[in-house]
Amino acid sequence: MALIKKTAFVLSTTLLALLLGLVVFEVLAIAVLTLRDGHYVSARELLRREEGTFIGDVTRGGGQCQYVDTMFPHPYLAFVHHANPPCGIAGINNIGLFGSDYPSEKRRDRFVILVTGGSVAAQFGQIYPGGPRYLEEVLNASYVSPTGQPFLVLNGGDGAWKQPQQAILFLLYSDAVDAVVTLDGYNEHYYTSGSVALRFEYPAANFMMVNPLADNRYDVVASRWLVGRLVGYLSRNRLLSRSHGAVMIVRVLRSAAERSSTSGADRKTTLNSIFALPPEWDQRKRTEWSLGQYKKYIRAMDVLAADRKVFAAFFIQPCPAIGKRLTPEERAVVGDLSYGASYARMTESLLSLRHDGVKIFSLLELFHDVDHTLYEDHAHMKKDAHGESEGYRRMAIEIARIIAAEWGLKQRARS
Repeated sequence: MALIKKTAFVLSTTLLALLLGLVVFEVLAIAVLTLRDGHYVSARELLRREEGTFIGDVTRGGGQCQYVDTMFPHPYLAFVHHANPPCGIAGINNIGLFGSDYPSEKRRDRFVILVTGGSVAAQFGQIYPGGPRYLEEVLNASYVSPTGQPFLVLNGGDGAWKQPQQAILFLLYSDAVDAVVTLDGYNEHYYTSGSVALRFEYPAANFMMVNPLADNRYDVVASRWLVGRLVGYLSRNRLLSRSHGAVMIVRVLRSAAERSSTSGADRKTTLNSIFALPPEWDQRKRTEWSLGQYKKYIRAMDVLAADRKVFAAFFIQPCPAIGKRLTPEERAVVGDLSYGASYARMTESLLSLRHDGVKIFSLLELFHDVDHTLYEDHAHMKKDAHGESEGYRRMAIEIARIIAAEWGLKQRARS
């Protein structure tokens, strides 16, 4: 009897100590993360940010499938998605992107516009099956196409895409569309700021997801995969998704995995070596060169469009750092806005292409008169449960207005 009481006492004391330790760890995690962010952010929101809004939207079905499980390597576009069970995405088309299938030649029953860019362009084109197709709806409601046929907008965007992926996609399908529209700038800006000594064309991390051994050892690949799985599990667990301690563990493990990924100093050929800029170039030189590359791909698309007799227009996407009075809700999620000045300089440089006849436009001031919340993170627009978004709807109306004027679209008679 005494032994049983002693055992029970030891077990209960151990359990109590463990619970107290977890409570102390949780309190410390809340304090550290609050100090780091400058204000309190819920654990669920922090885990959502670890995944990213676009990734969360793509994998919103939950379960054991993570973003990497939805991806598929593409020989020219670097990465797309798949519809294969069990982790395929509903609504993925014949080329691995969202929405309608791409034709192999021009359709006679539709005026086809390719909208291409990164994740903002993908959401603008619509990633939810049955969700509002913003630009297509606005154009069909208000304008008549040059052929008189209804407009069809092809979604040519994906998460982390940047030039030259847009240019490559258009090169592949320029003979099957009637017009091309780009909506980009945010992903490209990281390189045009000159902050890294890497070529403008350096591939996004998603490339490594589908080609994991291109720049890492097996153990690094496995550790990144495990961290991604952990984030997905924690985000969907009712209890742990509320734990700041869980967020701290994720960040420590992710940091360790990233440190391991840079430890292969003995490797002669890496992605960094392939896409390295001359080490003697300073930030100004890197900025000027990268802006030249960005312009090169826009010019190339414009020249190809003219050769194929395809209408073209290029749009610089809005960003939280410029042109909107942010609400407290937005300020809590948009992150560091110190890039605003360099983003404005990039935009000014790109707009100089208009002197060469390129139809390029800025959307930076699109939300200047909006006082309520539109952004849901560093770049993407807030959406409701049905996929409707005021931000993307406003974008569609403005883009439609501009291309109607530039392409000579006739206003549809109101019934």
